[in-house]
Amino acid sequence: MIKGQLKNINVSYNKKDLVLKDLNLDIQEGELLSLLGPSGCGKSTTLRTIAGFIDVMDGEFLLDGDNFTNKAIHDRDFGIVFQSYALFPHLSVFDNVAFGLKLRKLDKASIKQKVDEMLRICDLTGFETRFPKNLSGGQRQRVALARALVIEPKLLLLDEPLSNLDAQLRIQMRNEIKRIQRELNITTIFVTHDQEECFAISDRVAIMKDGQIEQLGTPEEIYSHPKTEYVARFVGFDNFIPVDKFPHTINNSNASLACIRPNDILVSESGWLKGKVVTSEFLGNTYQHRIETDLGTIHCNHNLRIEEDAEVLLDLPENKLRFI
Repeated sequence: MIKGQLKNINVSYNKKDLVLKDLNLDIQEGELLSLLGPSGCGKSTTLRTIAGFIDVMDGEFLLDGDNFTNKAIHDRDFGIVFQSYALFPHLSVFDNVAFGLKLRKLDKASIKQKVDEMLRICDLTGFETRFPKNLSGGQRQRVALARALVIEPKLLLLDEPLSNLDAQLRIQMRNEIKRIQRELNITTIFVTHDQEECFAISDRVAIMKDGQIEQLGTPEEIYSHPKTEYVARFVGFDNFIPVDKFPHTINNSNASLACIRPNDILVSESGWLKGKVVTSEFLGNTYQHRIETDLGTIHCNHNLRIEEDAEVLLDLPENKLRFI
């Protein structure tokens, strides 16, 4: 079921150069949809446009059948968690979470019931009287999440919410976000530049480039079947070979490029591609070798070091090749 739609959205900061270009996106009810891409691709601009912080030049934003394109921020009823969390330092955890409910002038009993329930869901029971300065990064992040969720928003918008946490805590908190999102069944849009983080929690992923969506699909679809070179490079394909260079027939006559991950290339005595090792780098759990071949430079990961200038035979399994 469609929850919302961005239709032919154009956005510019200077009324000349487009940051978002005819952007179209369907948002499904109850899903966690991630916007993924490098800095400058338009993902945060898309989120801020949905939130109402940025006006559109052209296009429409529809939600539950209503036109939200020009609706004021405070009338959208969206929950937003920023990279900085933006907690009120002078307010306790309880009062931070209760802030939006007090603005809506709910009675004290209703506020307490809703805040207590949200603190339970976000694993913050017992922290009601603490202040942000006395909380860990993960606890502050959960307070920001509870504050965004307690108002029962139409959408939950998360803008790089984990980027200020260390690596181990990021893993823990992304699991918490997914648990809470599923428990509440709330439609969520998550902005990140971290592929692993994105794939771990998303129902669908929109890979963005230059203000447009390059590919939209499940994490498995995008990881295994990238449709463009840009997406393929983003998800770890380092080797791109013109199809017409292959010495034997391969099963995709419509494609111009074949790509394959370094981990999927085999160094084998029965390999069909001759090569010479140019460099060998230790990556911790494997070695990456740069190998010159008749098909061009090939990057190949292997569990053993191969000396530079050594001649090798490579096999590029056809079931590991992807065509774009």
